[in-house]
Amino acid sequence: MGRIYDNPDLTALTLTRLAAEESEGPGPLEGRMRDYLDDLEHRNGPGYLELVAITLARVHFKSIDDLARTTGTDAAELLDAAEVEALEGF
Repeated sequence: MGRIYDNPDLTALTLTRLAAEESEGPGPLEGRMRDYLDDLEHRNGPGYLELVAITLARVHFKSIDDLARTTGTDAAELLDAAEVEALEGF
């Protein structure tokens, strides 16, 4: 991996792409995400993974906010619905 993957924004995009590849369900790619995160933590420390988590949360919220604006729905309502769905799957 090159230095480009040491940028939290680009790392978040890479993880999103890996998640998209795994969207059909867990499979052989599941290990790729873990390997990728392990390598990043090893090279940059656990604080870097915290930055990646913050970046992912911000990107996720921006997507929800964009969807809310497009559909005329309140972003808080969409977050509530997503939380309920996540809890039901838990």
